[in-house]
Order: sequence, then C-alpha cells, then structure tokens
Amino acid sequence: MRSALCSSILASALLPGVSALPLAHHDGDSCYVVVTTHYVTVDPVPTHTSSDETPYPLPTVIHSTSVPPDSETPYPIPTPDPDDTPYPLPTVTHSTETSIPPYPTDHPTDPTDVPTDESTSEPVPEPTPTPTPEPATCRPAWDNTGKAPSTGPLRAALIFVDFPDSPADQFGQSTEDLYAPLKSQPADLYSQMSYGKLEFEIVPLLDQFYRMPNDSVSYGFADDDGMTGEEHGRYINDALAAVGDSFSFQGIDVLFIASPNGTEEINRSASYSNAVTAPDGSEFTAGNVITYGNDLYPEGEWQTVNHETGHAMGLPDLYPYSPGGNALFVGGFDMMGLVWGQSPDLFAWHKWRLNWIEDGDVNCVAENGVTTHRLSPIEVAGGTKAIAIPVNATGYVMAEVRSKQGANSEACDEGTGVLLYTTDSALGSGDGPVRVIDTKPETSGCGSEDNGALLNDAPLTDVGGEPFDTELGVKIRIVGQEGDDYIVEVEREV
Repeated sequence: MRSALCSSILASALLPGVSALPLAHHDGDSCYVVVTTHYVTVDPVPTHTSSDETPYPLPTVIHSTSVPPDSETPYPIPTPDPDDTPYPLPTVTHSTETSIPPYPTDHPTDPTDVPTDESTSEPVPEPTPTPTPEPATCRPAWDNTGKAPSTGPLRAALIFVDFPDSPADQFGQSTEDLYAPLKSQPADLYSQMSYGKLEFEIVPLLDQFYRMPNDSVSYGFADDDGMTGEEHGRYINDALAAVGDSFSFQGIDVLFIASPNGTEEINRSASYSNAVTAPDGSEFTAGNVITYGNDLYPEGEWQTVNHETGHAMGLPDLYPYSPGGNALFVGGFDMMGLVWGQSPDLFAWHKWRLNWIEDGDVNCVAENGVTTHRLSPIEVAGGTKAIAIPVNATGYVMAEVRSKQGANSEACDEGTGVLLYTTDSALGSGDGPVRVIDTKPETSGCGSEDNGALLNDAPLTDVGGEPFDTELGVKIRIVGQEGDDYIVEVEREV
C-alpha cells in the first residue's frame, strides 16, 4: 500500500465533508481504534467542547469564582449545645446558588414536631435526590435486535437441494459427503474465536437432496447484473416448500440452504435481507437465512459458513462493493473481509459487538493526554483486548495485538504486532466500516496481492520507536513487550 492510498482511505472514512463510498448493504457498523492493557493516565486534559465533536461527554468540575475551594470554610459552623440541638449539623455546600443556612435558633426541640405547609397542614415532602449519572462508556449503541444469538447456543438447520437441470446424482455426491467438512470445523472455529462463549451447531437434513421445482439458471445467481431480492426469496421459498412438513424448524436460529458441488448456476453464497416463514410456522428474521453456492466447497472454504453466519449475528462485509479488490480496506485481517485471509480471527471491534469481549476488556481513551496500556493477543482469552479512542461522533481509532496463535496460526510473521485500524458506526457493508491503518506504507507487505499483501504487514512492531501518527489526533507508540503482551502508549489530542 502507498501513503497516498492510505491517506485517501482514511480521509474518506473519517474526515468531515467527505462522502463515503456510494454502495451500502447489510448492517451499519462503526470506525474505531482499539488498544488493550492496564493503563495509567498522565495528566489528561479534557477538550470536549460540544456534543457534536464527541459522543462521550466527560464530567468537568468547576470551582465558582465567588466561592473558595474546599480547603477553606466560607461559612462559620456554630457549635451546638448538646442539650438543645437534636438535629445533625448541616453540611456546608460550596455553591453560589444553593448554600444551606444554619438551623434557626428557635427550631422545635421535639423531633416529632415536623414542619407542615400551613395551607394544607400536610407534611412538607422530602426533596427527590438527583440521581448520580452513569459513567461515560466507549461502547457504541449497536442494535442487535432480530440478530442471531452470538453467545450461548446458536443452531442452524442445513437443507441440501438439487435441480432438474443439475441433479445431485450426476456429480456422484451424497449429502453426507457435502456435510463432512462442515460437521465440526465451523463450530470449532467459533468456539476458539469466542473464547468458548458461542456454541455453534449445524443440524443437517441428510435424508435426501430436496428437488427444486425450477432449473438452477432461473434463480439468477449467475446473472451479470446480480440476483434480485425477488429471485432470492423465490429460491428460499421453493426450498422450504420442497421440505414441507417433514421437518420442524422449532428451536432453529438460522437456516442454511446448499446446492450440490458443481452446480455452476448457483455460484455464490448470500444472506437474504427479508424475513422468512417456514411451513411449520417458524420465523426467521431478516439476515437469518443463508444460501450457499459453489464457493462453499473448495478446500478450506468451509470458513464461508463462519463469514455468512457472522452476517446473521450483525457483522458487515469489510470488502468494497465497488472496484478495488476484496482486500482494499482490511487486507488479510478478519474473515468478514477476506474469508481466506492470513489472519482471519475477528477484529476486537467485532468481538466487542458480539459480546465475546466485555466493556472491561477494552480500554477507553476519551480524554486528551497520554496514557499507557498493556495489550494481550486477540486470539487467546484473558487480558485487555483493545484500546478504543473516539475521534468524532461515530469514529474510533482502535488498537489490538495480533499473534500467530489460535485462528491466526498461519499468519505471516509480518502480520503480527500492534494492529491499528479505524471504525465508523455510520458506515455499513461495502463502505469500509473498518479500515486497517498501514504503519509501513513503503513496503510491499506479505503474501499474494489477492490475499491482501499490501496491508498484511500493517501492525506496529518497533519497540521503543517513534510514535506513529494516525493523522486523526492519535499517536501510538510501543514502549515495551513482555512475552506476547505489548505495552502501548497512546497520545490523544482530538
């Protein structure tokens, strides 16, 4: 990747007044940078001047110019006579508006003699205390309504279909053959990436290939202009009608429909954007029905199941829908971009949304100043997983550590270190809601161009080097490394 390209991409994602890519699809997400670790704040200086600049206002303590600080006592506190004063002394409040006067000397001595309102003779009600506001959080307001569950059990039914013009027997395949690579690998990958929080299960209908009423070409998958929503819906309803009442979809969260390997006209996988009702009355919300084509079957491509199920849980596509190549925004990081990328584990940003990472696993840097953080690799449980630095109302700079562990065991050496990226919750699929920041734009990266080479060496690795300027009001520097953990310094001036 070259500097000009990187600057252009970042500018389009985050700078005001610049339009995002014109195409949109699926759900919106957000733009951030995450860095994880225990942190120490060094003289942060809040600079938030309006709610338009940052979505996370910080409380500011203001000392009135007419009231001395707490170390002084502007009001004399009378010494009570213990035999005469049954009430506790009033608390002195430094305020120019609501200071509390001392009790009058002629107050009632009988504690049961409660003052009343003379007009009603009713007791004066106690004032309602002002509730203490909740502390500000970096967590975006993600809407997961209608999405498939991302923690606990997630069950997907799998239907195999064939066509009059492309019967399964001409390929010499059985449903068991096609199901074999899907039986455990997608579930194992989800268990690994979610730190055991997601229990994914495919429930296959293996008794037969259900015959579709129309030829494969009629459904438009391979059309030059792309398949229409009407064609996709007809394909799904025809498959469900072929199954009929022979199967109950009760307790199923997501529906998969797959054609035989070799059906040329069903050439790609896609999630359906409308709700679907099965013959038994079971309902699948928009995005929870996924059809699989020939891209499911090449060796290793079973990860397509994890990519498409990611949409059902609310994750967007990270590749552009316009020209530029699938690796344009994120290189070979996160399978929501390149399914077969060299470092396919999900970004901390996505794990945060799916609740695989909790708020306490993310260090939020919402104040200006310099802070220090300890980040642990995203691939393994424990430790701080990300640093999130808000830079505008919807955008973040994020920092996380990538290693050659877990789902990323095949990553290239250059793809490890402190990975920086932006996120923007106002952008959706195809528009680059997540964009990797290339800290080495002068290099050619690692791996092939199709595998995201230019960005695959994007992580910071220079311990003790100069701070890297994201040009978004955030500078990041690695100050130390202990085992697989990185000690990272963040300077925010937004």
